[in-house]
Amino acid sequence: MGSWSVESVTCRHTALNSATEYGTNWYVTFRLKYTATLMGSFVEPPKMAWDEIILFNDYAKGERWEFEGNMYTQKPDSPTMAVWAQRYFRAYLDAHNQAFRDSFGKQKGHSKLFDKKGNPVDGRALGTHAGGKAQNKAVQDYLKKNGGILEIEVHDIPNVLKPGAGKVKNVERVLVFNCGVTGLGPRVKAWQYIRMDSTQPETSWTYKFETAGSAPGLKTTGLKVIADPTPKGDLLPTDGIW
Repeated sequence: MGSWSVESVTCRHTALNSATEYGTNWYVTFRLKYTATLMGSFVEPPKMAWDEIILFNDYAKGERWEFEGNMYTQKPDSPTMAVWAQRYFRAYLDAHNQAFRDSFGKQKGHSKLFDKKGNPVDGRALGTHAGGKAQNKAVQDYLKKNGGILEIEVHDIPNVLKPGAGKVKNVERVLVFNCGVTGLGPRVKAWQYIRMDSTQPETSWTYKFETAGSAPGLKTTGLKVIADPTPKGDLLPTDGIW
């Protein structure tokens, strides 16, 4: 049977400060190589490991919460995580120069198919197929026969929403990333720190995003611990594959 290896895991980021969001555009790109064999069935790659630690203090409410876990297995159908489960049919669409839009009309991240020499695969090599399940199979069949490379890019937007008119927000958050493929290859790490107090000028708020060093800690005294509100559910996106 065939096998997967991780060629690279790379990252880039830009600061985000819009009318409503204060945070980061964070991109992690995985290049996975499939080595085909003459015998045996097609093998799926290991799951993505999008491990996060979140520390969140809400001083206006006198509350704090924490989270630690793999965001992909926590909510694989989220707009951010879904691209991993959609990797095959989105690569098919890309090879045919067709855009993908989710139910919100957005395209977050991408999946692209390359041959084993690193050249983009033309849609003609996959044939013409309707529907995600058939498009998944077209890419799987190509990889099983020829081998190749899947490039999957996850686009996360970790941010704190700015308060609406007349509302107060006084929060502090630390977010730590450790992203890779479960059991395979390298990882990328980063951390984000945000301090927002809407009773103070925005110029006094603090934002940091770093890919080296250690994240700061947060105070834990004097705040009530509440359950973490991170979205949960093990449903795959439509036509998704673990």
